[in-house]
Amino acid sequence: MGFHNSTPDLQFVCRRNLLLTINIDKNTERDLQQSVESAAKLLAAEKLEVVDFTSRVDLTTDPGHYVIYWEINGEANDDILRECCNCLDKSFVDAGYMSSRKVNAIGALELRVLRRGTFHEILEHFVGMGCAVNQFKTPRKSISVII
Repeated sequence: MGFHNSTPDLQFVCRRNLLLTINIDKNTERDLQQSVESAAKLLAAEKLEVVDFTSRVDLTTDPGHYVIYWEINGEANDDILRECCNCLDKSFVDAGYMSSRKVNAIGALELRVLRRGTFHEILEHFVGMGCAVNQFKTPRKSISVII
């Protein structure tokens, strides 16, 4: 990102080898990050922002689909959240995802908004288990999410 005096200033972008995949799709954490950033621009117009996010693959339905969990710093109306969800879905540009969505081999993406403070509670949980605060990174893909 730059330098602080002569020390490089780094920004964590994503983990390697983390994939969201259901069918023939292969979406990386970077793909997820870019999708969230695109959809978050719609929130910015409402003076809202995504505090943090995670995701999971839901195979309990047929076809399976992605679920994206957001914590937002305020209240967004249903129309803007619907637009954000559509933007997230369209922002995944993996050819396997796009073709699977067209033939309904992957279901419509689902966006769920979490209550304020959820990600802080997750951090506190891991710190309570002995994780150092500066070593904790929110999982971008969860096997299961309990809300």
